[in-house]
Amino acid sequence: MNWSKTKVFQTGLQLERDSAVPMYLQLAEAIENGIHNGSLPPGHPLPSEAALCKDLQISRITVRQAIDALIAKQLVDRRQGKGTFVAHHFIRQDAHNADKLFDTLFAQEHAPTSKILAYGPEEPPTDVAAAFGCPSSKPLVRLDRLYVLNGRAVGVGLGWLLSEAQGISAEMAAEHSTAWLIEHALGLKLGQKEMVIRASAAGRSVARLLGIPERSPVLVLHRRRQLIDGRTADFTRFYMNADSYEFSFGEEAAVGGQPALKLFAA
Repeated sequence: MNWSKTKVFQTGLQLERDSAVPMYLQLAEAIENGIHNGSLPPGHPLPSEAALCKDLQISRITVRQAIDALIAKQLVDRRQGKGTFVAHHFIRQDAHNADKLFDTLFAQEHAPTSKILAYGPEEPPTDVAAAFGCPSSKPLVRLDRLYVLNGRAVGVGLGWLLSEAQGISAEMAAEHSTAWLIEHALGLKLGQKEMVIRASAAGRSVARLLGIPERSPVLVLHRRRQLIDGRTADFTRFYMNADSYEFSFGEEAAVGGQPALKLFAA
C-alpha cells in the first residue's frame, strides 16, 4: 500500500469482498501495516471517511468500524473537527511508580532520551522555598529536564533538589534519576512522597519546549519527596504532552475494594 505525501489515499488496495475476513478488518489491517512499516508515521493524518469510501467503494459504516478498531488498539486518534491521525508513542506510567518518571521513561521501547535544560545552585522562588521550608535566599539545586520519546519532546520536568546536591556533577545528574542521586550519590534515604495531578494549558514557556501550541492541554504532576528525617529532598513539576502520556491505576492500586481505574490524558 502506498500513502502519498499529499494526504490523498493512494492505495491500489483491493478489498476482498468474498473473503471470510470482514472488509473493515481488511482496511484496519492495511492501515496498521502502514503504521508499523513507517509509511504512516506518528501524527500523520488519515484520509477522511468520505475519501476512503470513495476510493475503496465501501460504506461509511465499514470505514468507521475500521477506525474504531484502530482506536481500540491505540494506533490512531480521532480529533473532533480535525480528523483521524496516527497516534504518537506515549509513556505508560502506573500509580505505584508515579514518582519515578525518569525510570519509567527509560523502560520504554521507542528510543527514549532526556536532556538537562538547567542544573546548578540557584535561589528558589517563594513557593519552592516554602516546599523545602527554607528562606528564598538559601540556594537549592535547580534541575530541569526535557524528556524525549522517539525523537519527540513529550514532557519537561522543572525541579529542585536539596542544597546538599550542589556537590553532584552535571554529568552525573544527566545520567541518573533524582531518586538515584539522592540515595546513591548523597547517601540519603527517601521516605514519604506526595503527588498531585491536574490538567492545564501548556503556557508559553512549556509549549515552546514541547513544540506545541500554547493552549494545548498538558498533564501537570506536582511531586514532593521527603527524606526519612522529614526534610524535603526534591520538588518537581512535570508537564507532560497530553497525547504522549498515559497514567493508569492497576488492580493492585484499587482502594477499599473499589474497581481499578484508568485515566488517559489524551
